[in-house]
Amino acid sequence: MENQENNSANETATDNKELKFSFLRSFVLLIKYLKDVISIREGVDVEGSIEAIRNDIDFKGVNIWILGASIAIASIGLNVNSTAVVIGAMLISPLMGPIVGIGLAIGINNLKMLKRSLISLGTAVLISVVVSTIYFLLTPLGEVQSELIARTRPTSLDVLVAVFGGVALIVAKTKKGTIASTIYGVAIATALMPPLCTAGYGLANANWSFFFGAFYLFIINSVFIILSTWLVVKYLRFPLTSYIDKAKQKKVTRFIWIFTIIIILPSSYTFWKSIQESIFKSNAEKFIVENFEFAESEVINKKVNYTTEEGNPLIEVYLIGKPISGETKKMLTKKMLSYNLKNAELKVYQSEDNSNELANRLTSEVKSGIIEEIYKKNQETIEDKDAKIKLLENEINKMGFSKIPFTSLSKEVKMQYEDVIGMEVGKTIYTNFSNKQDTSTTILVKWNPDMDTKIRQTKKTSLQNWLRIRLDDDKLKVVSY
Repeated sequence: MENQENNSANETATDNKELKFSFLRSFVLLIKYLKDVISIREGVDVEGSIEAIRNDIDFKGVNIWILGASIAIASIGLNVNSTAVVIGAMLISPLMGPIVGIGLAIGINNLKMLKRSLISLGTAVLISVVVSTIYFLLTPLGEVQSELIARTRPTSLDVLVAVFGGVALIVAKTKKGTIASTIYGVAIATALMPPLCTAGYGLANANWSFFFGAFYLFIINSVFIILSTWLVVKYLRFPLTSYIDKAKQKKVTRFIWIFTIIIILPSSYTFWKSIQESIFKSNAEKFIVENFEFAESEVINKKVNYTTEEGNPLIEVYLIGKPISGETKKMLTKKMLSYNLKNAELKVYQSEDNSNELANRLTSEVKSGIIEEIYKKNQETIEDKDAKIKLLENEINKMGFSKIPFTSLSKEVKMQYEDVIGMEVGKTIYTNFSNKQDTSTTILVKWNPDMDTKIRQTKKTSLQNWLRIRLDDDKLKVVSY
């Protein structure tokens, strides 16, 4: 008995070891498979990639004309608020070449390529701003559109798009047989041209907040594309440029690292600030939604400003209805701490406030928002009703009632068939319970009860034939009742 227990224990231990070995083997195989799947080193054409990127760096001749045309098209698209036109301009823009060139030059320590890329990028930026400025000086359409406003300030999403766009772009360029669709997609996603066009608009209209905001967005996008290119080039172990003079090589390496640090530090700070702003706005929105629910007043507008002239973030909430008490305001201010809004200032504007400042704010900002909201709701209601009316009209047309002139038809029937004392028109659906189903017009006719059965049948057939011709409907049926 004891031997059996020992054998059973040994078998269990053996099974456990085999199971553990099987699990580890499966895990190792899975890791190996995943490494093979996500690896980007296979199929990399180092020499071809460097040559292709080097050829796209310079801006001269054809590239200059293409850039100028694409900038003009993008400016028109921003001016008329057409996203499709802006996308078309980005597809033909050669602006990516020198930016990727800078990232590659930093990655392989090529000072000559870095200088060429910087000069080409500076030339491209200058031409872009000049062309867009001239366009906005000459255009009669001077109204600021939403497409322009959207390019005046970078956010964390813009930074992330630039990072992943740069990764996708350099990975596509390093493969044998460049993936053109990826390059086009990155050109659209990173949107380098619209900020330059917006900077031109700001310059043409002396709107310096537009100019510096848009130009800053362009720089941020460019910097993170450069950083992504540099990281991928280092990961793929592109060979460093060799110099005969070792002292010169050290000098170049030192210069490249200083340049890299100058790029990385400000952009890292910007990325951190943009993330902080996104977190703040998210917390502020959550705070407003969860705490501004009152029985006798309602939020009609809200503004969240992370950066203000005073320095502290500002949350502005506009209420309509019965004003909330001072105690409620204090309670709301205390609650802000639990939403990580410690340094933010809360301002609540109410419809019954007697202050001239608040009245002006309510008049210029809130009332315009109310009117816009009412207009939108009315427009949605009208569109909804129009859609329902159209649906009903279609249903009626399907049923065929609109094609039957019932009033005149009933008079004609009574004139030719005096024994008809009642008539109804409707649609019937027929099925044989297998694969056949049909819809037809059915006319119910009530005859004089004193009429002979055979004569009634004859007249019914005659009426049916006449109505089929009269209404041009071969499937029409006449039913007596």
